[in-house]
Amino acid sequence: MRVAHRPGAATGLHLIADSSLAPAMLEQAAPTLVRGGLPLVTERVGVRAKARELVLFDGRLGPSHAALLERDPAALLLATREPEGLPSAWEVRVLAALVKGESLMPPGAAVAKLWLEQVVDIQGASSEAASLVESSQGSRSAAHLAAEVMHELAANALLDAPVDASGTPLYAHRRDSVRAVAPEHVCQVSFAVGEGGIYLEAMDLFGRLTSEPIARAVASLGGRMQVNASGGGAGLGMRRILEACDLIAVRVVPGMETRMLGVVGLGEARRRAVLPKSLLYFQSE
Repeated sequence: MRVAHRPGAATGLHLIADSSLAPAMLEQAAPTLVRGGLPLVTERVGVRAKARELVLFDGRLGPSHAALLERDPAALLLATREPEGLPSAWEVRVLAALVKGESLMPPGAAVAKLWLEQVVDIQGASSEAASLVESSQGSRSAAHLAAEVMHELAANALLDAPVDASGTPLYAHRRDSVRAVAPEHVCQVSFAVGEGGIYLEAMDLFGRLTSEPIARAVASLGGRMQVNASGGGAGLGMRRILEACDLIAVRVVPGMETRMLGVVGLGEARRRAVLPKSLLYFQSE
Protein backbone atom coordinates (compact mmCIF):
# COMPACT_ATOMS: atom_id res chain seq x y z
CA MET A 1 0.00 0.00 0.00
CA ARG A 2 1.32 3.43 -0.90
CA VAL A 3 1.88 6.00 1.81
CA ALA A 4 1.41 9.60 0.75
CA HIS A 5 4.03 12.12 1.67
CA ARG A 6 3.11 15.20 3.65
CA PRO A 7 3.26 18.48 1.74
CA GLY A 8 6.21 20.67 2.63
CA ALA A 9 6.20 24.19 3.95
CA ALA A 10 2.86 25.97 3.97
CA THR A 11 1.98 27.76 0.77
CA GLY A 12 1.67 31.54 1.03
CA LEU A 13 -1.86 32.91 0.84
CA HIS A 14 -2.78 36.22 -0.76
CA LEU A 15 -5.87 37.56 1.02
CA ILE A 16 -8.60 39.18 -1.07
CA ALA A 17 -12.32 39.86 -0.64
CA ASP A 18 -15.03 39.15 -3.17
CA SER A 19 -17.80 41.60 -4.01
CA SER A 20 -19.90 40.44 -1.04
CA LEU A 21 -17.49 42.11 1.41
CA ALA A 22 -16.07 45.59 1.74
CA PRO A 23 -12.27 45.70 1.22
CA ALA A 24 -11.91 47.10 4.76
CA MET A 25 -13.00 43.70 6.09
CA LEU A 26 -9.60 42.32 5.10
CA GLU A 27 -7.80 44.45 7.70
CA GLN A 28 -10.32 43.35 10.31
CA ALA A 29 -9.95 39.65 9.48
CA ALA A 30 -6.19 39.45 8.88
CA PRO A 31 -5.12 39.30 12.58
CA THR A 32 -7.53 36.43 13.22
CA LEU A 33 -6.14 34.53 10.24
CA VAL A 34 -2.53 35.07 11.26
CA ARG A 35 -3.24 33.98 14.84
CA GLY A 36 -4.83 30.86 13.38
CA GLY A 37 -1.56 29.95 11.69
CA LEU A 38 -2.34 30.99 8.13
CA PRO A 39 0.73 32.04 6.09
CA LEU A 40 -0.54 35.34 4.67
CA VAL A 41 1.73 37.23 2.29
CA THR A 42 1.77 40.89 1.39
CA GLU A 43 1.27 42.01 -2.19
CA ARG A 44 4.76 42.58 -3.52
CA VAL A 45 6.24 42.12 -6.95
CA GLY A 46 6.71 38.43 -7.68
CA VAL A 47 5.00 37.26 -4.49
CA ARG A 48 1.37 37.27 -5.53
CA ALA A 49 2.13 35.07 -8.53
CA LYS A 50 3.50 32.37 -6.20
CA ALA A 51 0.80 32.69 -3.53
CA ARG A 52 -2.63 31.10 -3.63
CA GLU A 53 -5.64 33.35 -3.40
CA LEU A 54 -7.61 33.17 -0.18
CA VAL A 55 -10.99 34.73 -0.89
CA LEU A 56 -13.06 35.94 2.03
CA PHE A 57 -16.77 36.09 1.26
CA ASP A 58 -20.12 36.07 3.02
CA GLY A 59 -20.38 32.30 2.61
CA ARG A 60 -23.30 32.39 0.17
CA LEU A 61 -21.79 29.94 -2.27
CA GLY A 62 -23.24 30.24 -5.77
CA PRO A 63 -22.54 29.80 -9.50
CA SER A 64 -20.39 32.94 -9.66
CA HIS A 65 -17.79 31.26 -7.46
CA ALA A 66 -17.16 28.43 -9.92
CA ALA A 67 -14.68 30.57 -11.86
CA LEU A 68 -12.54 30.97 -8.75
CA LEU A 69 -12.16 27.20 -8.54
CA GLU A 70 -11.17 27.03 -12.20
CA ARG A 71 -8.11 29.20 -11.63
CA ASP A 72 -4.65 27.63 -11.52
CA PRO A 73 -4.24 27.15 -8.65
CA ALA A 74 -7.82 27.13 -7.42
CA ALA A 75 -8.77 29.89 -5.00
CA LEU A 76 -9.64 28.99 -1.41
CA LEU A 77 -13.09 30.27 -0.38
CA LEU A 78 -13.44 31.08 3.32
CA ALA A 79 -16.80 32.15 4.76
CA THR A 80 -17.18 35.01 7.24
CA ARG A 81 -19.97 33.40 9.24
CA GLU A 82 -19.38 35.03 12.63
CA PRO A 83 -21.68 37.94 13.62
CA GLU A 84 -18.82 40.46 13.52
CA GLY A 85 -17.95 39.45 9.98
CA LEU A 86 -15.01 37.19 10.80
CA PRO A 87 -14.31 33.59 9.80
CA SER A 88 -14.97 31.02 12.51
CA ALA A 89 -11.98 29.77 14.48
CA TRP A 90 -12.67 26.16 13.55
CA GLU A 91 -12.70 26.90 9.83
CA VAL A 92 -9.46 28.86 10.09
CA ARG A 93 -7.94 25.85 11.86
CA VAL A 94 -9.05 23.48 9.10
CA LEU A 95 -7.61 25.77 6.44
CA ALA A 96 -4.28 26.07 8.27
CA ALA A 97 -4.10 22.28 8.62
CA LEU A 98 -5.00 21.85 4.95
CA VAL A 99 -2.14 23.96 3.60
CA LYS A 100 0.38 22.62 6.13
CA GLY A 101 -0.37 18.97 5.39
CA GLU A 102 -1.68 18.29 8.88
CA SER A 103 -4.71 16.33 10.06
CA LEU A 104 -8.03 17.97 9.21
CA MET A 105 -9.76 16.36 12.16
CA PRO A 106 -10.60 18.46 15.26
CA PRO A 107 -7.75 18.47 17.82
CA GLY A 108 -8.35 16.27 20.85
CA ALA A 109 -11.42 14.59 19.39
CA ALA A 110 -11.91 10.84 19.33
CA VAL A 111 -11.44 9.87 15.69
CA ALA A 112 -12.84 6.60 14.35
CA LYS A 113 -11.29 5.22 11.15
CA LEU A 114 -12.43 2.44 8.84
CA TRP A 115 -10.82 0.88 5.79
CA LEU A 116 -13.37 0.08 3.08
CA GLU A 117 -12.94 -2.67 0.50
CA GLN A 118 -16.45 -3.94 -0.22
CA VAL A 119 -19.26 -1.83 -1.60
CA VAL A 120 -21.46 -2.89 1.31
CA ASP A 121 -18.93 -1.16 3.58
CA ILE A 122 -20.15 2.19 2.23
CA GLN A 123 -23.53 1.69 3.84
CA GLY A 124 -21.84 0.63 7.04
CA ALA A 125 -19.81 3.84 7.09
CA SER A 126 -22.98 5.86 6.50
CA SER A 127 -24.70 4.17 9.43
CA GLU A 128 -21.69 4.87 11.66
CA ALA A 129 -21.88 8.57 10.74
CA ALA A 130 -25.58 8.76 11.59
CA SER A 131 -25.03 6.93 14.89
CA LEU A 132 -22.26 9.33 15.89
CA VAL A 133 -24.54 12.32 15.30
CA GLU A 134 -27.30 10.73 17.36
CA SER A 135 -24.95 9.86 20.23
CA SER A 136 -23.71 13.47 20.17
CA GLN A 137 -27.28 14.78 20.64
CA GLY A 138 -27.47 16.00 17.07
CA SER A 139 -30.79 16.38 15.29
CA ARG A 140 -32.43 13.60 13.32
CA SER A 141 -32.10 15.64 10.13
CA ALA A 142 -28.37 16.15 10.80
CA ALA A 143 -27.94 12.39 11.24
CA HIS A 144 -29.62 11.83 7.88
CA LEU A 145 -27.40 14.42 6.17
CA ALA A 146 -24.24 13.00 7.76
CA ALA A 147 -25.13 9.54 6.48
CA GLU A 148 -25.76 10.92 3.01
CA VAL A 149 -22.51 12.89 2.91
CA MET A 150 -20.46 9.95 4.13
CA HIS A 151 -22.07 7.72 1.52
CA GLU A 152 -21.07 10.11 -1.27
CA LEU A 153 -17.55 10.66 0.07
CA ALA A 154 -16.94 6.94 0.50
CA ALA A 155 -18.38 6.02 -2.90
CA ASN A 156 -16.18 8.60 -4.61
CA ALA A 157 -13.07 7.32 -2.85
CA LEU A 158 -13.79 3.61 -3.25
CA LEU A 159 -15.33 3.48 -6.72
CA ASP A 160 -14.50 6.66 -8.64
CA ALA A 161 -10.88 7.26 -7.64
CA PRO A 162 -9.17 3.99 -8.69
CA VAL A 163 -7.68 3.92 -12.20
CA ASP A 164 -5.31 1.62 -14.08
CA ALA A 165 -1.85 2.56 -15.33
CA SER A 166 -3.34 4.34 -18.35
CA GLY A 167 -5.69 6.43 -16.21
CA THR A 168 -8.83 4.48 -17.14
CA PRO A 169 -11.36 4.20 -14.28
CA LEU A 170 -11.53 0.66 -12.92
CA TYR A 171 -14.91 0.70 -11.18
CA ALA A 172 -16.67 4.01 -11.82
CA HIS A 173 -18.47 2.91 -14.98
CA ARG A 174 -19.76 -0.32 -13.44
CA ARG A 175 -20.87 0.73 -9.99
CA ASP A 176 -23.94 -1.50 -10.13
CA SER A 177 -21.96 -4.69 -10.68
CA VAL A 178 -18.95 -4.13 -8.39
CA ARG A 179 -19.03 -5.94 -5.06
CA ALA A 180 -15.46 -5.31 -3.87
CA VAL A 181 -12.30 -3.56 -5.05
CA ALA A 182 -8.78 -4.97 -5.18
CA PRO A 183 -6.85 -4.82 -1.87
CA GLU A 184 -4.56 -2.12 -3.26
CA HIS A 185 -7.58 0.06 -4.09
CA VAL A 186 -9.10 0.30 -0.62
CA CYS A 187 -10.00 3.67 0.87
CA GLN A 188 -10.19 5.00 4.42
CA VAL A 189 -13.00 6.96 6.06
CA SER A 190 -12.80 8.89 9.33
CA PHE A 191 -15.39 10.36 11.71
CA ALA A 192 -15.16 12.77 14.61
CA VAL A 193 -17.30 15.37 16.35
CA GLY A 194 -15.81 18.74 17.15
CA GLU A 195 -16.48 22.46 16.89
CA GLY A 196 -18.65 23.00 13.83
CA GLY A 197 -20.33 19.59 13.84
CA ILE A 198 -19.44 16.12 12.62
CA TYR A 199 -16.25 15.82 10.56
CA LEU A 200 -16.51 13.23 7.78
CA GLU A 201 -13.44 12.40 5.71
CA ALA A 202 -12.66 9.95 2.93
CA MET A 203 -9.13 9.26 1.68
CA ASP A 204 -8.17 7.40 -1.49
CA LEU A 205 -4.70 6.33 -2.63
CA PHE A 206 -4.76 7.87 -6.12
CA GLY A 207 -4.64 11.65 -5.78
CA ARG A 208 -6.45 12.46 -9.01
CA LEU A 209 -9.41 14.62 -8.00
CA THR A 210 -9.23 17.96 -9.80
CA SER A 211 -11.22 21.07 -8.98
CA GLU A 212 -13.26 20.70 -12.20
CA PRO A 213 -16.10 18.47 -10.90
CA ILE A 214 -16.36 20.65 -7.81
CA ALA A 215 -16.54 23.78 -9.96
CA ARG A 216 -19.28 22.18 -12.07
CA ALA A 217 -21.28 21.39 -8.95
CA VAL A 218 -20.85 24.96 -7.70
CA ALA A 219 -21.95 26.32 -11.09
CA SER A 220 -25.15 24.28 -10.80
CA LEU A 221 -26.18 25.59 -7.38
CA GLY A 222 -29.65 27.08 -7.46
CA GLY A 223 -30.53 25.28 -10.69
CA ARG A 224 -30.66 21.83 -12.20
CA MET A 225 -27.45 19.82 -12.21
CA GLN A 226 -26.25 18.88 -15.69
CA VAL A 227 -25.39 15.17 -15.77
CA ASN A 228 -21.74 14.50 -16.61
CA ALA A 229 -20.85 10.82 -16.64
CA SER A 230 -17.33 11.20 -18.06
CA GLY A 231 -15.81 10.05 -14.78
CA GLY A 232 -18.37 7.32 -14.19
CA GLY A 233 -20.66 9.37 -11.95
CA ALA A 234 -23.31 11.98 -12.71
CA GLY A 235 -21.86 14.69 -10.48
CA LEU A 236 -25.04 14.76 -8.42
CA GLY A 237 -23.20 13.43 -5.37
CA MET A 238 -20.77 16.36 -5.36
CA ARG A 239 -23.67 18.78 -5.58
CA ARG A 240 -25.34 17.10 -2.61
CA ILE A 241 -22.14 17.29 -0.54
CA LEU A 242 -21.97 21.03 -1.21
CA GLU A 243 -25.58 21.54 -0.21
CA ALA A 244 -25.35 19.52 3.01
CA CYS A 245 -22.02 20.69 4.44
CA ASP A 246 -20.94 23.90 6.18
CA LEU A 247 -17.35 23.30 5.10
CA ILE A 248 -15.78 21.20 2.36
CA ALA A 249 -11.99 20.80 2.32
CA VAL A 250 -10.00 18.82 -0.25
CA ARG A 251 -6.28 18.11 -0.21
CA VAL A 252 -4.77 16.36 -3.22
CA VAL A 253 -1.23 14.99 -3.39
CA PRO A 254 -1.10 14.10 -7.11
CA GLY A 255 -0.65 10.39 -7.73
CA MET A 256 -0.59 9.67 -4.00
CA GLU A 257 -3.79 10.55 -2.17
CA THR A 258 -6.93 12.66 -2.06
CA ARG A 259 -8.56 13.61 1.23
CA MET A 260 -12.02 15.13 1.12
CA LEU A 261 -13.59 16.45 4.30
CA GLY A 262 -17.17 17.50 4.85
CA VAL A 263 -18.36 19.13 8.08
CA VAL A 264 -22.08 18.83 8.80
CA GLY A 265 -23.62 20.91 11.59
CA LEU A 266 -25.51 19.01 14.28
CA GLY A 267 -28.55 21.29 14.26
CA GLU A 268 -31.70 21.18 12.19
CA ALA A 269 -31.24 21.01 8.43
CA ARG A 270 -33.76 23.65 7.39
CA ARG A 271 -32.42 25.75 4.51
CA ARG A 272 -29.01 24.09 4.96
CA ALA A 273 -28.24 24.54 1.26
CA VAL A 274 -28.20 28.35 1.54
CA LEU A 275 -26.34 28.72 4.85
CA PRO A 276 -22.73 30.04 4.80
CA LYS A 277 -20.18 27.58 3.44
CA SER A 278 -16.42 27.45 3.09
CA LEU A 279 -14.97 25.58 0.10
CA LEU A 280 -11.26 24.81 0.26
CA TYR A 281 -9.56 22.91 -2.59
CA PHE A 282 -5.80 22.54 -2.24
CA GLN A 283 -3.48 20.61 -4.53
CA SER A 284 0.06 20.28 -3.23
CA GLU A 285 2.95 21.06 -5.53
